[in-house]
Parts: sequence; structure tokens; C-alpha cells
Amino acid sequence: MNSHRARFNLPPIETNPPVEGPANQSRIVGSTLGRIRKLGGYQKHHHVPDSQNDAAQNFVRKVGQADVKAAADQLYGDIRSLFGYKRREFDYSCEDGFAWIKTPDFDLQIRVDQCSEDPKNYILTTEIVALHTDAIAADERFHACFTHHCDQLVVDFAMPVQVEDKIDAIEDIPELADALTYEPDGSAFELKLPQLDLLIQVNESGMTFSLLTLRDLGKLLDHSQKAFDILASAQFGLRL
Repeated sequence: MNSHRARFNLPPIETNPPVEGPANQSRIVGSTLGRIRKLGGYQKHHHVPDSQNDAAQNFVRKVGQADVKAAADQLYGDIRSLFGYKRREFDYSCEDGFAWIKTPDFDLQIRVDQCSEDPKNYILTTEIVALHTDAIAADERFHACFTHHCDQLVVDFAMPVQVEDKIDAIEDIPELADALTYEPDGSAFELKLPQLDLLIQVNESGMTFSLLTLRDLGKLLDHSQKAFDILASAQFGLRL
């Protein structure tokens, strides 16, 4: 792990892979779902898309720009209030349904997209893509700012994993086997760990950590680290 990253042994959260080669990357993510017709820029003469294509995606980003800006402006204000950054320490941009906020301690983005599962819905996503200091992931101000916006820690694998092999490895670990469920074709699995209030979902391209109960970003990050340590100590064999 790079020394300037947060305290996790999980993969670093960063926008660009390290120069020495591809590596797994982590993101802190949250999203809300809604009907496209409810977006701020939607007008009576507009038509709700009934399929998914580039034109529909561009339309959603156009009519959702006001919603993205409202969310970004609110977060900008919350961050400034909690962390006391000066204006020149921020890098803020918002256009075409996409916002970036860069600070001395972390970078985040907010975007609106057409929902991939229902063309009549939008999904508004808040994603923390970089942590720049060791302490920020444990900072209560960071948790207070993002608990209601982000509820998942997502690890994107640099290379696809053999999910069936991971299922076999877990089934050989008595303390984990009972917590395991998986697809009949072995394409994905879940680990439900009530003692950590944690759900872990894995497919060939990545894994997602989320809490089983109420949102709490500090708890999510801490318990995700504990779960990773359990898997590592059990020689689970998932190279992160």
C-alpha cells in the first residue's frame, strides 16, 4: 500500500493506477434512484426514454444537470463548513450532469446517468475516488459529511478473478462456509457476516462491502478492513 493513502490494507482509493503496473482500486460509493420525469430540467414537452442509448444518456445528463449541481453545491458547503478549507484549496467544476470536487484530503465526483436496469429511471451517484492523507478515512468529519451519501466500499479488480475458485476456498473454511451463498453457475457469491454487520458481494470484476443495517460510513470502513483481514488470515487467496 502507498504510504500516502488511508489506513486500509484494502486497495488504495485513487484515480490513476500506480506506475509500476495495474492494481486493484477502491471507491466509496452511494447512489439514489428516481424517475427521469422528476429531474429538475425535465419539461412537459419532453419524452421519457423507453430504451437505453447514447441519446437517452445525454438527455438524462442534460435534464439532470440542475440536480447534480444542487447535490454538488450542498456537499461543497458541507465540506467547507466541516473542514474549513479556503477557497483556493478547492477545485470545483460542474457541467453536463457531472461534478468534480477536489480537496487537499480527498476527491469526489457526482454524476447522473440513465439507470441500466430501467430506461425510465435515473441514478444519481456520489463517489469518493481518492484519499490523499492517511488520517482522513478515520476522520469523524469525513464520516459525518458522507454517511448519508455513500454506503458502499467497492473494490475493482485489476484482472478478472476465478470466482468458482474463491467459492471453493470459502467452503473449506468452517467459520465462513455457513455465511456463504452463491449463484448456481458460480459466477458470483455473497458473504453475510452478521457479527460485523457486513455483506460482501463478489463477482469476477470486483467486490462490494456494505452494512446490513443503518448507514454509518466510519463503521463500514472499519468493518470492511476487519473482514479483509479475516479473509487474508484464512488464506482465502483473493489477491487485493
